[in-house]
Amino acid sequence: MKASPIVSFILGLSILTALAACQSAAPTATPAPTVDTAATVSAAVQATSAAQASFAATVDAAVKATSAAQTTPTRAAASTQPAATPKPSGATATPAASYTTMTEEEMAALIDQAVKEAVTATTTASTTTTSATSDGTVSSGEAQTINVNVSLATEEIAQALALMQGYYGLYYDLAVETLALLQALEQDLNSMSQSLVQITQILAQGQVNTQAAISQLQAAATKANTTAVNAQAKEKNLTKTLQTELDKRATTALAAKPTNVPADLKATGQSVSTYIETVRSALGDKVTKSELSAISLAGANAVAGLSKNGGTQFQGLATSINNTTKQVARGELPKAKSSLGALEQSAKSLPSMPSVPSVPGKLPEPPKPGR
Repeated sequence: MKASPIVSFILGLSILTALAACQSAAPTATPAPTVDTAATVSAAVQATSAAQASFAATVDAAVKATSAAQTTPTRAAASTQPAATPKPSGATATPAASYTTMTEEEMAALIDQAVKEAVTATTTASTTTTSATSDGTVSSGEAQTINVNVSLATEEIAQALALMQGYYGLYYDLAVETLALLQALEQDLNSMSQSLVQITQILAQGQVNTQAAISQLQAAATKANTTAVNAQAKEKNLTKTLQTELDKRATTALAAKPTNVPADLKATGQSVSTYIETVRSALGDKVTKSELSAISLAGANAVAGLSKNGGTQFQGLATSINNTTKQVARGELPKAKSSLGALEQSAKSLPSMPSVPSVPGKLPEPPKPGR
C-alpha cells in the first residue's frame, strides 16, 4: 500500500500553520508586510511535499503496528467499509508559478473544489471509523482501511491549505469578506486534521479493542464529521461571497473622483502615461490596497483629461483605462497585464509635442541666409 501524507498534520502541521500566520489576524487589522508572493506560495507547496515525503514511513509504521497488535480475527471488512479510492498519480498542489497566471476568481474556485474534496474525504474516514467500531472491536483489516481513508483525507486537507497559502500571498491586502471566510474554513480544516491525527495515533498504540480506545476513536470520528459539516456550510458561501466582494471592489475603484484634470492634450498624454506606469508597477508582484487606490485616482485623472481634451478621437483610450482599472480591482491580473499592453500601444497616438499656438502669424521665422 502506498502511504499518503498523514504526516503533514502528525508532526509537520506546524509547517503550514507557520506559513499561514499572516492570515491569523482579523481582516481589518494592519495589512501584512509585503512578501515575495512567488516565494510564499512556493514555500507552502514545498512544505507540504517535504512533510509528505519525510513522514510517509510513519504512516506505514502505524499501519504495520496496528496490524501486528490486533488479536481479533479479521472480519470481511471490505463488505462493511467504504473502499478507499487512490489519489491519481501526480495529483499534487498546483505549482506556485501557475498561481500568478490565474484570476482571483479562478484561484478561489480551486480552493472551493479542494475544500469540497477534503470534506468528502474526511466524512468517508469518519464514517469508516464509526462503522468499524460499532461492535466494540476493530480488526486488523478494518484498521488498515481506516488508516488508508484517514491518510487520503489528510492529503486533501493539505491540498486545500496549500491553495489558501497561494491566495493569501496574492490577495491578503485586498480581500476582506472572502479572507474572513477562508480563515474560518482554515480553522475547520485544521480541526479536521487534528481529529484524523488522533484516530491514527490511537490505532498505532496497538490496544484498539479496549473500551477506552473504542470510545476515543468514536469521539474523534464524530468530531471530524461535525467539523466537516460546518466546513461544508461555509464552503457553499465562498463563490457568492467572492463575487459580491469583487463587484464592490470594482465599483469603488471606478468611482474615484479626479483631483488633477489635465489642462490640454499634452498634459492628458502625460496623465495617461502616469496611469500606465502606476498599473505596471502594481502588477510587478501583487496588488496592495494602496496601489489599487493609486490606480483608481490616476485612472480618474487620465479619463477626465481625455473627456475634456481628447474629443472623439481618444475616447477609446478612456474606455480602455476604465476596463484595465476594473480588471485590476477584480483580481483579473493576467487580463489586466494584457489590457495594459494594448493601452500602451494605443496611447502612442497621443501628441507628445506642445500644442500649436492658437494665434495666426506667430510661427517661428525661417533662418536668414548665411546663418
